[in-house]
Amino acid sequence: MSVEPMVFPVQSRVALFGLPFALSLGGILARPIESLSLFWPVNAVLAGILLRYPRHAGPMSLGMIWLAMVSADLACGSAWPPALWFNLCNLGVVVTAWWLLSRLPRRHQRMRTPQGVLSVFAACAAGAMVAASLACAMAAPWFDKSLQATWLAWFSEQFSTSVLVLPVLLTAPSTRVVLRSNAHAIRLWPLLVLLASLAVSIGFGGPGAIAFPIAALLWCAWTYSPFLVSLLALTAGSTLIVAVAQNLMHFSVPQSEPGVTTLMSARLGIAMLVLGPLVVACVSQANRSLVARLGRQANIDHLTGLLSRSAFTRRACALLDSRAQHGPRLPLTLMMLDIDHFKAINDRHGHATGDLVLRQFARTLQAQLLDDELVARLGGEEFVIVLPGLAPEHAHFTADRLRRAVQELHATQHDPRLQITVSIGLAGCEAHETAPSLDELLAQADQALYRAKARGRNRVEQAERERQAI
Repeated sequence: MSVEPMVFPVQSRVALFGLPFALSLGGILARPIESLSLFWPVNAVLAGILLRYPRHAGPMSLGMIWLAMVSADLACGSAWPPALWFNLCNLGVVVTAWWLLSRLPRRHQRMRTPQGVLSVFAACAAGAMVAASLACAMAAPWFDKSLQATWLAWFSEQFSTSVLVLPVLLTAPSTRVVLRSNAHAIRLWPLLVLLASLAVSIGFGGPGAIAFPIAALLWCAWTYSPFLVSLLALTAGSTLIVAVAQNLMHFSVPQSEPGVTTLMSARLGIAMLVLGPLVVACVSQANRSLVARLGRQANIDHLTGLLSRSAFTRRACALLDSRAQHGPRLPLTLMMLDIDHFKAINDRHGHATGDLVLRQFARTLQAQLLDDELVARLGGEEFVIVLPGLAPEHAHFTADRLRRAVQELHATQHDPRLQITVSIGLAGCEAHETAPSLDELLAQADQALYRAKARGRNRVEQAERERQAI
């Protein structure tokens, strides 16, 4: 299965030691005294990296990861036995989440479907269960709490942290996507409302306050990409967890179950809070992709990548309307192009070669034209070009340049003797003239094209001036 590297790639196995060591060290230093870490992202980060870089998911890499975690614990003064065992619990989260998610189709693994989002949550829960169970197996020497309290503490911390962190790793765009994407202005209102809702949650307090950001998160999910939504969910979730841990929200739960603490309940509630927005973000992204795909199919010729006939008609009519309404008027030229003897190419070499000729021909036209010049495939081997700002007399030079570029084109490497030529007909208007309608321009250019073919092909003909008179 092909894998797209993330924007923060792991280039060597050395990073598989340095990254978990640094993250573990940070989690240990931020750990409250005689307590589990408030936020332990190491396991989720490593599971995400192994899913994005499966070549590192071998026994040697896993051993290196475990050694890095143990080294960080020992560097902070931990004893050997708990450092070895509890980091084996951490490794259990990594291996379980990786093993379950690596067997999913790529679209589910990358959270591009609602099933994928639910699968990630299930894998995080399974990993947290494994870690909690392993911790309880050796809890007696190092914990004074009951097995139930120990299991709930481990499970709630590992599950909530994994649910908040792992989606960021799985939805992160590849470097290629980032480089090819065009920068777009980000709508700030959903983000600002989310920040305001977090402030209100902390200021208002109480158990129900953790649900205050849900509306803002859903707005963000409908507006932003799944990756940005994952980052915002991580920000919101970690902020609420810290606020609860620091007793900033006066969050309390009745002790109806032995061992259930305020922080455990808050962690589990916050983890489930982000499920809805992530599903909405996934569905919204799928809808946007579908609309973009349908729009491209409607506007772009699938074979050549040029404008389709309908898209060309809309844009050319808009150009003519704009010219008629706004002065000073500029000259304009329309070209009709037809590949000579194209049917013979199909009959002699096959339709696959004919399609290749059309694609090469289209690329040649695009290479010779400017961005503001419209070029489209009308159908078959017929093409049309609109040159705004260029009168027919001056456009004759451009048309001849196109003709020569096509004549020099070797369309296929399999048969270098196969050469193509093109006949071109021109029609248009001068700066002081009122432009004919698009249908009239097409008819005039088509008549000029007919004369070019009748006079031997591989030539340019211009519409007669009397035939362009209105």
